[in-house]
Amino acid sequence: MSLPLVSIAIPAYRHARYIETCLASVCAQTYPELELVLIDDGSPDDTFEIAKRFLAAHRDRFRRIVLERRENCGVSANSNACIEACSGEWVHLLGSDDRLYPEKVARIQAAITEWNLPTLALVHTDTNTIDSNGTVQPVRRTDRHAPPGPDPAAYRWLFHHNLISNPSVALRRDAFLAIGGFDRTLPLEDIDCWLRLSTRHAIARVPEVLASYRKHPGNSLRQRQKMLGAFFVTYAKFIETNPSLIPDDELQRHFRWYLRRFWNRIRKREAGCFPLFVGAMLKSHFRPPTSQDYRRFGKILLEESS
Repeated sequence: MSLPLVSIAIPAYRHARYIETCLASVCAQTYPELELVLIDDGSPDDTFEIAKRFLAAHRDRFRRIVLERRENCGVSANSNACIEACSGEWVHLLGSDDRLYPEKVARIQAAITEWNLPTLALVHTDTNTIDSNGTVQPVRRTDRHAPPGPDPAAYRWLFHHNLISNPSVALRRDAFLAIGGFDRTLPLEDIDCWLRLSTRHAIARVPEVLASYRKHPGNSLRQRQKMLGAFFVTYAKFIETNPSLIPDDELQRHFRWYLRRFWNRIRKREAGCFPLFVGAMLKSHFRPPTSQDYRRFGKILLEESS
């Protein structure tokens, strides 16, 4: 029996230093039937040229290759374009600075076959973190993981903790496109997308380290205040779209925890926000927060970090 085609989608941008390592990790996959879709988002460096040379030398590895360069439109739009251009039922989304372990595609495909779950839309694995030189970083004791196997209501933990590392993800293409893909208006497009998927589909974890997330000064996650503001805005959208899905007591605890993070980030520069912080903290003990409450604090953080 022939194996199904699996797609690797790489939205590439300004990663000339890392793109060859990324592509080499795709070529090293033990799963044989692969297609590669790489769209460069108008990189100002040699990312596209290096990818083009590498793939010309490894064309026989893939059943199909799509290699394009477009005018810069941002990571969300480029990721959507990459996934839409794929033809496999399952798409592995990979940052152009990250890398895969050789068994990643094979292990996820085997799990999908074993579970045989029509509602499954996203599978993720564990990852490690590498630095700019590719050295694996020590694991923090606070690292948490989602439950192994499929979960039909993953929003219950995903709303509280983003436990999905992007280079580990495989998406069912039709489910991803059916919800509209990544929201281009949000600065934290991935978590928003996983939350939207989790309200309609099952999400599953394969409990093995099968990918590496690269942490370097260019990562957007290093902009901590901006990202915290993005969390507030993402949660505002989620509870506005899904009222009553998160129990009131959980929502109140969640909001207070993020309020404390807000104040820790902003108190040295915006001490005048203290009355707003205290007022929101007190109110949260008597009523659940609204989407407007989340959005208000997210806006302050995003404006202050711009």
